[in-house]
Amino acid sequence: MAPRQVIVKVLTVNKPIKQVFDFFSGVKNMEIGGAIKSVSKGENGWWQFNHTVAGNGRMKITPVSDFGILDHEFVGAGLQWKVYVRIVTNEEGSTTTWTFMRPDGLTDNQFQEQLKGFDMEVDNWKKYLEEN
Repeated sequence: MAPRQVIVKVLTVNKPIKQVFDFFSGVKNMEIGGAIKSVSKGENGWWQFNHTVAGNGRMKITPVSDFGILDHEFVGAGLQWKVYVRIVTNEEGSTTTWTFMRPDGLTDNQFQEQLKGFDMEVDNWKKYLEEN
């Protein structure tokens, strides 16, 4: 099999890695980005929410704080995604990267369209983190 298309999004803020890790570990905080609404805790570590693009969905985060890993699995709109999230120290701040691999069921163009709104979320999270 050929490798899948990958899209990487980046957030660099003037906050330490621990503060950013704690922020993104709290799934409810993702509402601040603007695309995910009505987050509630589900069963077996899953979180349920409404997503402006994908409709109702759920997410499960697999955190490894010692390494700044916040990988998560997203299920919604008939799709299942794995998103690889890393938070690393960057001088006195930190950089977060989200690596999205195109899920089955989407063409490369559809995949790109799905993630266009993520830039707005990153901007909103950056503003919030740097102001708090």
